[in-house]
Amino acid sequence: MLWKKQYVLGVGSYGPVHLVVPADSSTTSSLKAAVKSAEVENSSVLRKEGKILNELKGSPYIVRCFGEDESVEYGKKTYNLLLEYAPCGTLRDFILLNGGILELEVARYAYQLLMGIRHVHSKGFVHCDIKPSNIVVFPGDQLLKIADFGSALRGTEVASHEIHVKGQVFDVCSIGCLVVKMLTGDPTWYVEHIEKYRVGLCGYYSDEFLDNVSEMAKDFVINCLLCDYPGRLLTMDALIHHPFIQNAIAHENVDHQLIISSVDNSPFGDWVSMHDMFNTSYDDEPKRKAKLEDESKLINSLFASKEFMKTDLTKIKEVYFRASSRDQGSRSKE
Repeated sequence: MLWKKQYVLGVGSYGPVHLVVPADSSTTSSLKAAVKSAEVENSSVLRKEGKILNELKGSPYIVRCFGEDESVEYGKKTYNLLLEYAPCGTLRDFILLNGGILELEVARYAYQLLMGIRHVHSKGFVHCDIKPSNIVVFPGDQLLKIADFGSALRGTEVASHEIHVKGQVFDVCSIGCLVVKMLTGDPTWYVEHIEKYRVGLCGYYSDEFLDNVSEMAKDFVINCLLCDYPGRLLTMDALIHHPFIQNAIAHENVDHQLIISSVDNSPFGDWVSMHDMFNTSYDDEPKRKAKLEDESKLINSLFASKEFMKTDLTKIKEVYFRASSRDQGSRSKE
């Protein structure tokens, strides 16, 4: 099936995102996708994202990837990643449009995000960049899906199991932040507030930001932000079964099993891309592994410092990104 780009939906660090439809005018116009594009020589991040999404398929709470293609545009070879199109935009758009969201609805959305992240973690990945602009919204019952896996990492690609666990904690803390954003209607509330709360300024958090929400909602957010603290150590399943979440699920008329069972019913049928699906290999595997080992030493040396264990998770994210971007940059040049 041939496609044509209609207009730009947005622009990322890698390049533009277009709405695309089938080039054949006889095909129904309701068949749409979002395509991320980048020049082939600068496409390592998109290729990585495509491979990750291909491994994460099967969850209704993760944006679907339909394939990858290469094209020639304006005389340049272009890599294209075809993704599920979200007509309602991002969660950031939704928050800005609606302001503070009712608690019951927030709990429903939190459930969807937890289910999505649980799936990501079960496959050995950490997302590392959960934020409103990376969550897309679908119509009907306002289904949320996690998108933008360009910063995601697999546990085997980082220095140690401890690092991977920290990445999981960061994902859960970020969901706590998203809940605050939805409750307050403030899309700017983010990592700096995690830091202040986690270093002991407990009153700062609940007094300033959650005065008008229930104790049950506050408790859920606190459990997200402090999920790794001694005496808590809450699992993802424990958060999913928190009363804040379960109370919302009990009051909704959505059959989540039906959502899950329909996840593989693609509107694109048996369409496959002209380019082999995520079979890209690297020519110099020994060199790639050597670079990963160097980055592993960097992260392990950071963990060896007792002072590091007292810092907030922002630094974890910075190290993840630095290690990941260096490796990706070297791959694109090989």
